[in-house]
Amino acid sequence: MRRFLLVVLVLAGLVLAACGPAVMPAAAPQTESGETFVVALPRIVLTFDDQGNPGVEGVALDEIARSLGVPLDLSQYRIDPFYPAWMKAANIQHIELRQTGDGIALLVNGAMMPSLSFQDGSLQRIGDIAPLLGQNGPAVGALLEKFAPLVQRLGLSIALKFPKQDGAQDIPYAPADIKVGSMAAASETTPSAVAKFELKYDEQGVPSILGISARDLQALGVNANVALAPSMLAQLQANNVQSVEVSSKADGLHLYVNGLPLPAIAWDGQSIDNAIQVYQQMNPGVPPQYLDLIKTFVPMLAKTDMGVMVHFPVAQGQTPIPAKMQ
Repeated sequence: MRRFLLVVLVLAGLVLAACGPAVMPAAAPQTESGETFVVALPRIVLTFDDQGNPGVEGVALDEIARSLGVPLDLSQYRIDPFYPAWMKAANIQHIELRQTGDGIALLVNGAMMPSLSFQDGSLQRIGDIAPLLGQNGPAVGALLEKFAPLVQRLGLSIALKFPKQDGAQDIPYAPADIKVGSMAAASETTPSAVAKFELKYDEQGVPSILGISARDLQALGVNANVALAPSMLAQLQANNVQSVEVSSKADGLHLYVNGLPLPAIAWDGQSIDNAIQVYQQMNPGVPPQYLDLIKTFVPMLAKTDMGVMVHFPVAQGQTPIPAKMQ
């Protein structure tokens, strides 16, 4: 037990001695109740060699264990050698997940990818839909509501570092001031395409658009078997989920429940271009015509305003919640 704790202390020392500043969360240190909580750590670099063996800051974990005389089985933490070889061939030197308080940034070779953004209070609102996840949902929701303020005040970055190609230049990590929120700022770009509609379900779980229901389409011989199962409808009503909206805009993909925002996928033109570049690096065998299609249509995500809002019947005794498309 003592030797195991010694290994843990050595690993902690490697992490705290890591190069680079602490990752500071964007959220204010004070919570709504006025209490101060902030934890900011330097970047934690998990390395993998050509055989998929793990290490911390370039030091193999099994070497640390052997030098301290601690038997340590790391087989479950090894990854298939295929993946280090794939990353090496594609010159993907590091993939980083950075929790900054306003979201979780996904960075590949230091370039921002579409990332998870926490809007005001949106992280806590995951608890509102947690009951839909099953019998353990309410407990998960309660935990999320309690721990969300702490998560937003935790500065943490974990990078996966892969073997570098012979002769390749080192690719630096992203600067410390990279934030998801700055990428997800509202865009003033005029959309190149707009498509929005609302779908309403009745008490029997049958949907309709502008008064045209699935029953009407079936009467015309159109196969429209898209009714909600009674169990799903009952679960939605039991949790007072009256509307769900999915909206794709220039700044990302947004999800709303009962008109309130949940965490979003944030993007802009640059992050989408970065993602296409990484895809091309990792898939050199993609036919040129397919790659041309990707380069043409995927960037349109940053220029469109599309959305669908789904209304569900209000359960008996519940007050209707007004919901307007964003």
